[in-house]
Amino acid sequence: MIDLIPSSVLEILEALERAGHRAYLVGGSVRDLLMHKIPKDWDICTSSLPEQTKEIFPSHIALGERYGTIGVKVEEGIVEVTTFRQEEKYLDFRHPEVSFVQDLQTDLERRDFTINAMAYHPREGIIDLFDGVQDLQNQVLRCVGDGGVRFQEDALRILRLVRFSCTLGFSPQSHTLSWAIHHRTLIGNLAKERISQELLLILQGEFLDQFFETYCEIFAEVLPKLRKPKKRKIRNLSLLLAYLFDEDSVLDLLCLDKEQKKRARVLIQYKRHKISADSIEIKLLLRDIGYDYFMALIELKKLLGEEIKMFYRIAQQIMIDDECFCLKDLKIKGYELQKMGFSGVKIGEILECLLEEVIRGETPNTLEALRQRAIYFSRI
Repeated sequence: MIDLIPSSVLEILEALERAGHRAYLVGGSVRDLLMHKIPKDWDICTSSLPEQTKEIFPSHIALGERYGTIGVKVEEGIVEVTTFRQEEKYLDFRHPEVSFVQDLQTDLERRDFTINAMAYHPREGIIDLFDGVQDLQNQVLRCVGDGGVRFQEDALRILRLVRFSCTLGFSPQSHTLSWAIHHRTLIGNLAKERISQELLLILQGEFLDQFFETYCEIFAEVLPKLRKPKKRKIRNLSLLLAYLFDEDSVLDLLCLDKEQKKRARVLIQYKRHKISADSIEIKLLLRDIGYDYFMALIELKKLLGEEIKMFYRIAQQIMIDDECFCLKDLKIKGYELQKMGFSGVKIGEILECLLEEVIRGETPNTLEALRQRAIYFSRI
């Protein structure tokens, strides 16, 4: 297990101990190591107070000092070093009042699930106070302590439960599931960004189809448009969202970057569009959504069980033959129409009309032919 831990992370543990503090790897990093995975994030808990941690690591990064967390930058990323703490009154079903403590057990008791409440020390080995190792082996998700209290304290834990099932394939323990469903309406108190982060991970989970029915009441609360998906493996997020949903209003619930949202919206809008195996019709579609979006659309059609080979071949031939289907390929440009006396929105209107005629084969894509047609449009 220690062989999977970067030397830079071990050095942080050693630096804290040299300064007279206790320090352990904790949480998801320990869980991943026990599953023989390289953790994406490295978390350390320590008896060192935030001010002391900052003295030990002068080039630290401010992360959440109020909650005892100091960031230490290493080659693998940022290691979060957090003081042992206990969480007291929760103010908004998410953020607690915290006080720092000096014992590891109190710190582990505040965590969400047993598989995330284990610690590791290179000399002491695994510290497992809540049978997390056994739950990990049995692939069970179980709250640390009273599930009703855990979910009331932090409603995000409800979505984390769903996420761990959908990404790891672990089943919730019956009491844990009952409490999560009972408190599901508390999710509405969370910030949209935090909900979105969890939902995106859930939707990309390999086991979403397997656990949809298990968490159907929670999905009804946060994603009412989601229907039970079939088993699938779709890496592209925009394509995945278009596959899962028939209405683009769901995209407003998710924090996506501009391009991801635009692509997903176009794919959802054209999801039920019947593509004709006709070169002109495909060129018109290429005009409307562009080549990249068209290729994503036929990949979506393939996932939905439609035959797409003919559409793909026609589109490829259009590209090979360098056929015109967008304004940039039109042989006449706006400035040339301007020289001819056109101005304002009229230029755009004429270009669109000329493009459609070229696509339909009604006018050759030559400068002279397009000039003549532009003159005709000016008269009507």
